[in-house]
Amino acid sequence: MHTIPRGPLTLAAFLLFGCATQNQPRSVNDEGSRREGPVDDYIHAVMEKNHVPGVAVAIVRQGKVERISTYGAADLESEAKVGPETAFQIASATKVFTGTLVMLLVQEGTIRLDDPISKYLPDAPEAWKAITVRHLAAHASGLKDDPGDQNDAAASVAARYEAAKKAPLAYVPGERSEYALTDFVVLTHVLETVTGERFEELLKRRIFQPLGFSCTRFEHATQEGLARVADVIPRRATIYRLENGTQKRAWFLYPAHAYAAGGMFSCVKDLARWAVAMDEGTLLTPETQAVAATAFKLNDGRAGEFGVAFGVGRLRGQATFGHSGGGALADVLRVPDQKLSVIVLTNEQRLLPLLAPNIASMHMPPLPGVAAPGIPDADPALTAAHRAVVEGLLQGTLDAAAFAPSAKEQILPSVRSFGTPGNALQPPLRKLVLLEDRKAGEPGKRVYRAIYGEDTSLRWVFDLDAAGKILDFNYAWE
Repeated sequence: MHTIPRGPLTLAAFLLFGCATQNQPRSVNDEGSRREGPVDDYIHAVMEKNHVPGVAVAIVRQGKVERISTYGAADLESEAKVGPETAFQIASATKVFTGTLVMLLVQEGTIRLDDPISKYLPDAPEAWKAITVRHLAAHASGLKDDPGDQNDAAASVAARYEAAKKAPLAYVPGERSEYALTDFVVLTHVLETVTGERFEELLKRRIFQPLGFSCTRFEHATQEGLARVADVIPRRATIYRLENGTQKRAWFLYPAHAYAAGGMFSCVKDLARWAVAMDEGTLLTPETQAVAATAFKLNDGRAGEFGVAFGVGRLRGQATFGHSGGGALADVLRVPDQKLSVIVLTNEQRLLPLLAPNIASMHMPPLPGVAAPGIPDADPALTAAHRAVVEGLLQGTLDAAAFAPSAKEQILPSVRSFGTPGNALQPPLRKLVLLEDRKAGEPGKRVYRAIYGEDTSLRWVFDLDAAGKILDFNYAWE
């Protein structure tokens, strides 16, 4: 699955990490006056069709906050409305701040991205000698994940580091890019060892306080027997998940050792300040941002899916970076050449991270060549099956018959938790154009351009077994 519009990511990896309300959506700009337009129409439709209680949107361009809009309910029990300082759980979008912090330390010379981590952690195992700071930040280190152990909320960063040292590498460093938590636990240990400060304190001192943040923090939640105990988060948005037509409270429990990877609460007001600082170059210089947003080069020369903690990709032909979290609890997208940032926060888990790029597209010219015919299609029946998957992911109508046995077990249970009838996240799918059809070897591969509405374009990639059944699939903006 695709976490963000900055490059593809497998469905299984993404999903391991991440009835309509009676309150009418409202739109408020930063002067407090009502504003209606394409962005409002889009958000209203998404909320209605996907049963989203509340949304907050910020648009920053050329260092100016062009818009802060809030819609609907932050909490269905109290009927509290979403406001500019409503604190949403942003899940993996926390990596926006982690990437910023890492690059601040790089910018000032405290660490170097291509140094081996053994320079900063002398007790690192011999097997880790090829792992660099950049490997960790790009999910390309080869360190093995053990989600069961990592969910121990009482474990410290140092304890999780010691546990990671005992595990064999899952793959050769730089061989591939796999979305993983252990990379960021070890990255946290590097940052804390080098600076002598706890990760949270580094974020506060280097980013939150200088930018005047007022609603960005962690909840320090733990599970104590039958009770979940957490800090009070002022103006917290309650997170919901629709199950059998009924809204249920549901939010992610992040152990403290995982905070570099996720768990932050933040608001559009604070995130807009971060975007302004990025535009102005007062936090990271344009040159430093360019390094952060450059895709990691894998050992075989291919571009990976991440820069320095940021996801990277393209939108309407232009480079982007940012991150999403929890499905679409948060989506932060920057188009650096346009100095355009779009931030969308929601409190509904059954969404895919499509909102920020669709809103950004409203402010960008169409992608040239989107109507190109593609290659001849020798198997239109297979294309029809893949079209049904592309549409079914959003509509909640995925057919298990199209999937290989392994995918039925590992992917379908998760992806079926997304999508609702009449889903308005994307315009209607107008055309599916075949771009690549690789039959030799296994897995086979089919690549399509999906054109939604007039000019919205996503590239879909299907990995297939020898029988033509889907092993995995992902999507990326073009």
